[in-house]
Amino acid sequence: MVSGWANARIQLCGRFVVDVDGARVEDALPGRRGRLLFAYLVLHRGRQLPRDELLVAGWGEDAPAEAGNALSVLLSKLRHGLGADHLHGRTEVELLLPPATFVDVEAARRPGARPGSPTTSPPGRSWPDWTRPGPTPGAAAWRRSASAGWSASPPPAWASAARPWRRPRNAPGC
Repeated sequence: MVSGWANARIQLCGRFVVDVDGARVEDALPGRRGRLLFAYLVLHRGRQLPRDELLVAGWGEDAPAEAGNALSVLLSKLRHGLGADHLHGRTEVELLLPPATFVDVEAARRPGARPGSPTTSPPGRSWPDWTRPGPTPGAAAWRRSASAGWSASPPPAWASAARPWRRPRNAPGC
C-alpha cells in the first residue's frame, strides 16, 4: 500500500506506468477496467466525480445493471492498492495526487510540447525511455482486449478523446 506520496509520475501513453516516489505501483491496480478507471480519475483529478460518471467512464452509456456493484469492488481495490488516503469519497470519488504529479498526456498537450523536451519528459528521463511500447489503459488496450475476446464493447469515448492526436507508429508520444 502506498501512503504519504511526495511525487508521482503517471504514464498513460504507451506502457502504462504509475511511479510513486521512485516505486512502480501499477501492478497493485486491479486489472484492465481498474486501470482504465484509474486513468479516468487521473485525467479528472482535482474534482469529485459522481458514481454515475464513473460508471459511464468504465462501462459506457449502456452500463449493465451489475456495473454498480463492479464499480464498488474496483474502487475498493483501488483504495487498497493506492491507499485510502488517496481515493476519497463513496458517492462522489476524488483521486488525490501530490502537486508535483507528472502526467504524460497533460505534458503532451501543453502548447509547443515536443517529445523528449524538458516540458514533456518526467524529470531525469528522456521521452523514449518513458514511452516504451506496452499495454495502455486507453482505446488501444480496449481494442486489443476486444480482439482477444475479453470484451465485445467499444472503448469508452473518453479514452479516445484523451488522445486526440495521431502519430506515426514509431514516433514518441501518445
